[in-house]
Amino acid sequence: MAQHSSAKAPSPYEVIIVLGAAVWPGERPSSTMQRRVLHAVHLLQHGYAHYLLFTGGVGVHPPAEAEVMQRVASAQGLPASCLLQEAQATSTFTSALLCSALLRQRGWTRALVVTDGYHLPRTLLAFWSCGLRVAGSAVPGRPARWRRRGVLYLREALALLWYGVRAGHHLLWHRGLRRGQPGSRSSYD
Repeated sequence: MAQHSSAKAPSPYEVIIVLGAAVWPGERPSSTMQRRVLHAVHLLQHGYAHYLLFTGGVGVHPPAEAEVMQRVASAQGLPASCLLQEAQATSTFTSALLCSALLRQRGWTRALVVTDGYHLPRTLLAFWSCGLRVAGSAVPGRPARWRRRGVLYLREALALLWYGVRAGHHLLWHRGLRRGQPGSRSSYD
């Protein structure tokens, strides 16, 4: 799992994908969302890519996470022409599926995914299972107090196990479709 810091020379990614986080009442970004977007903006400004792709649909409070993240990035002075949205996903795995389709439409193969460190292993697994070779960049700093971090890491460990099963199934099913095994649904490709 590759992690980048601003001390390293930029790598030639085509896009930086920013995973969503909670929108608070009044269409305000959560502190987690704010940190993710600001980290991605920093990476973009330092030449890691030319585009930001925000992913996340509507959670507890509207609007879509991607929309709020784009507003945060715009407030940092970024032009709208380098800001893209995927505003339907409601999970990390769905973000990976929908973002991978968007990348393929544009012919992009190199992406850097931004999220918190505790969330990065599951995120990379989800994207890799969709056939994308992505690298990850963890947002600097700690996401919460130690007790809250413990809950987050436990949640991620359980989710990582589930995603491992889900990703394995996804890969096996997709591989079987490519080989034309009986009973495969060709519309999946």
